[in-house]
Amino acid sequence: MPTVYDRHFNQVRNIARHLHNHYHIAANELLFLSSFIINLVLGRLIHWTAPQEEVYNYYTDKRNILNQLFVKNGWAWTTIVIVVFYVSILTQSRPRKSKVIREAVIRYAVITMWWILFTQWCFGLPIMDRIFVLTGGKCVVEDPGRHVKLFANLGNGKSVSSTISSYNCKRIKGSSWEGGHDPSGHVFLLIHSSLYLFLETAEYWPGWGALINSISSVVHNHEKTIIEKLKQLAILGVKIHPQLLVIGMISFWWFMLLTTNIYFHSIAEKLVGMVYGYLGIVVVYFVPRIFRQQSQIGKN
Repeated sequence: MPTVYDRHFNQVRNIARHLHNHYHIAANELLFLSSFIINLVLGRLIHWTAPQEEVYNYYTDKRNILNQLFVKNGWAWTTIVIVVFYVSILTQSRPRKSKVIREAVIRYAVITMWWILFTQWCFGLPIMDRIFVLTGGKCVVEDPGRHVKLFANLGNGKSVSSTISSYNCKRIKGSSWEGGHDPSGHVFLLIHSSLYLFLETAEYWPGWGALINSISSVVHNHEKTIIEKLKQLAILGVKIHPQLLVIGMISFWWFMLLTTNIYFHSIAEKLVGMVYGYLGIVVVYFVPRIFRQQSQIGKN
């Protein structure tokens, strides 16, 4: 006689099968996609319950090294990781290398273009700045300097502009990006990058057993010092199992996303960044699956 655990397991399995058959999403993909929503909820709970939330700490300072060195250069780090991953994978015995490279480059180009359009440039202001301006946001500055032609004088010692980007606004001394709905570029970048790394490398993941055994053999080698073990793990993550490098990058992005969800932006601004972070990935990785299935059905 089936137990309650058997019934629940069968229900979960049926849901996973339904998602795979109708929406072309595997169970592990759904879990990873959902993790960013969990991250947002967890961040809000910490924000609401932490007694010292408003007290200055390292993560509330945008100049902290993790933000300045990594998040602000997030797409560059993501690019480095994916390049190292493919170099390692393709140096191993792989069939149809030219096809693999060509398709990977096309996906990377499309994903990068979406990052550019949302955060850097979209025939003028990037999408996130256009949203901000359309909802009443402006760059407010005391002295526009050489950018004076882009600003209108308010007559109170300040000038405003709705045509200058948030990046350039923040570079002008004494300026601030005020009003409007400011979609979180950090949330967009961290979700966009994490999903790209996960889905792009998914088909090359070995069994977890092989990965764990490789790590365990290094960690439990008592003849090696800690420094030697770290070097071996680094070599393992670059030459043999580049998936370790991907795990490290995704884990770090997930942690930085959590700090963003705790300390910065409103819930609505983070949700907009999240939606746009999902959007480009869905178009590149999930929409083609639907067309491929429809094409196969048509042939049959």
